[in-house]
Amino acid sequence: MGEVKEYVLMTLPEIEALDRKRSVFLLAISPIEVHGPHLPLGTDVFIALTILDRYIKALQEEFPAYTLVKLPPLYLGADALPVKGSLFVPAPLLREVLLSYVKGLAVQGFRYLFLADNHGGPRHQLSIETACRKAWRKYRFHMVNPFNLEFRMMVQHDPQLLAAANLQPGKCGDDPDCHAGTNETSLMLASHPEKVWEIWREVVPSLPHAESKPILFLSKLIGIFNRTLGLDLRHLAATLAWVGDREMKPYMGAPALASPEAGEAMLSARVNIAMECFRRALQGEPVHLSPLLWGLRFLR
Repeated sequence: MGEVKEYVLMTLPEIEALDRKRSVFLLAISPIEVHGPHLPLGTDVFIALTILDRYIKALQEEFPAYTLVKLPPLYLGADALPVKGSLFVPAPLLREVLLSYVKGLAVQGFRYLFLADNHGGPRHQLSIETACRKAWRKYRFHMVNPFNLEFRMMVQHDPQLLAAANLQPGKCGDDPDCHAGTNETSLMLASHPEKVWEIWREVVPSLPHAESKPILFLSKLIGIFNRTLGLDLRHLAATLAWVGDREMKPYMGAPALASPEAGEAMLSARVNIAMECFRRALQGEPVHLSPLLWGLRFLR
């Protein structure tokens, strides 16, 4: 089995002894964000840390010759739910922090940083992918965030993901279930049940809002020429309708329908998708994962 190390506990001689071609760094990252009345503010990072541990297990089994190095988690992200309690940073700052980490590793000769993320904020994902691509262009460094792909699959009901997770639309982290609803509550019940408040069974559903009509019209119009961007704009219309409502509930979906079994199925499906990305990176292939709204990335 591959060795696992904690970066902050290592000494300089230990760092210098690492095989530059066979060392993979891992980092959990997401903002501090309100997740309804039943989940803690650190929910996204807690889930990301569980996913990171599962990355490690899968990488150890498939790539036992590699040393895996865990970096401390970053409670850092953009576009968190805009309510009191959430703490987040501007998207450009997020991008620069990640690129600074990349530079610090790349100048030492390292090649790989795999991210565990659980936050679907549009500019959060756009900034991370922008940093990933610049890391490749400037340093030929592989920084990979599989959640940028996974979230697109969740929102757009990818048949492969739904089948693997045995989930239906409305319970898979899509627009009607995008925040602290069935999916995220299930993920927390599977990974950190002790952190879920008992009231989760009594939390009433938060139903989707009427979509932003101007953006919805624009999505249909653009969809005639660019189907991908049209679908992405439909997601944006739903998001803006929710966060723009003065009566907005700080969650979207039906937490009471959650179960640890559904959470476990989603965790497994996401790790399998991530491993496909990691294999490509470890084979030397550039891994570009276009998140939702990538066609409008200038907005980041």
